[in-house]
Amino acid sequence: MAPAVPLALLALVALLAPGLGVALPGCDYPAHLWCSSREIAVACQAESRCANLSRPAAAPVELSLYYESLCPACRGFLVQQLFTTWLLLPAEALSITLVPYGNAEVGAGPTRCRGRSPRRCQPRLDRLVPQERNVSGKWHFQCQHGPEECLGNMIETCLMHEAKNFSTYFPVIFCLESGSSVTKNLEA
Repeated sequence: MAPAVPLALLALVALLAPGLGVALPGCDYPAHLWCSSREIAVACQAESRCANLSRPAAAPVELSLYYESLCPACRGFLVQQLFTTWLLLPAEALSITLVPYGNAEVGAGPTRCRGRSPRRCQPRLDRLVPQERNVSGKWHFQCQHGPEECLGNMIETCLMHEAKNFSTYFPVIFCLESGSSVTKNLEA
């Protein structure tokens, strides 16, 4: 003889079954994804079943990182802090723009300190050299950490341009930056 199923359990299944796995018109997602985002929950008419659906309290934090591909401090921040934070936060909480360009200008002269604390020293604005120059219609770049850094910056910029999707190119940039050499990591 088969075990008896409690009447209350049968009633609960009868009430919930119509919306547990049956795709509604306009819903092209399997039931296990219905509560993964607000857009999917709305499309699948499952908002009332998604109690844990987070509601954004504010606009995403926008962060632009201007970095140099061979700068040890930039690489450390990108690999050890920014990438891991990006992995932990929901996509709608943080919007990141990466700019592998480095310093906009490179100081060519001493600073003006004249007895001031190092925090108050000002670079000699009359001796700043632009990082890029147009020479006879051709752009020349000078990177703080040398020609290999310029190549690394260009590689990462091209990757971003071609991949277009941040979620696609950021893990690749993480791999390039976390290895021993950004440009040589491409050979691996």
